[in-house]
Amino acid sequence: MVEGALRGPPVTGQPPERLPRPRGRREFRRDQRGTALVEFALIAPLLFLLLFGIIDFGRALDYYNQVTQLAGQGARAAVVNRNPDGTAITSGSSLQSQLVSKYTAQPELKNGIVVCITQVPTNVGDPVTVKVSYQFHFLPLIGAAGGALGGLTLSSTQTERAEVVPPTYATGDQNGNSCS
Repeated sequence: MVEGALRGPPVTGQPPERLPRPRGRREFRRDQRGTALVEFALIAPLLFLLLFGIIDFGRALDYYNQVTQLAGQGARAAVVNRNPDGTAITSGSSLQSQLVSKYTAQPELKNGIVVCITQVPTNVGDPVTVKVSYQFHFLPLIGAAGGALGGLTLSSTQTERAEVVPPTYATGDQNGNSCS
C-alpha cells in the first residue's frame, strides 16, 4: 500500500510539453546544425571539377586510341593500295575519306579528324607514312579552370613498307590539302 501511495495514480495522458530554453551566445556557438551543408558547399566545386576532369581525360584517351587505330588501318590500306573495305583506291582522297567515314565511331571525331598520307612509295619496300591528327577540346568547365588546357592535339603516325607499286594515291589529306 505504501508503494502505491508513493507512486501516485497511473499516468494515462501525454507528458507535459517542455518549452525550449532560450539560447544564449554560448549555446548558439556550439550548435552544429547546418555545418555539413556549408562544408559540402565549400568542397563541391573542387569535387565536381575533379570528377569532370576524370571523365574528360577518359574521353581524350578514347579519342587518342581511335586516332592510333585509324593511323594503323590507313597505313595498312596504303601499303597494299586498297581501301580498308577491300575495294581498289580510285582517287587520292578515297582512302582518307573512307577511313574517316566508316572507321570513326564518334560524330565529334568525324568532323575534326585529319588523315594525311605524308610519304608515298615509288618502289616496293619504300615506306608509306600515314599521319592522323585531331584537335581535342576539353569540356568548357575544365578548359576554363585549367587555362592552358583549352585544347590538345592528338596525333599518331604509322609507317609501313609498300607491298605494291605504283600507288594510285598522292600525298595530302582527305580535303586535298598538303600535310604539314
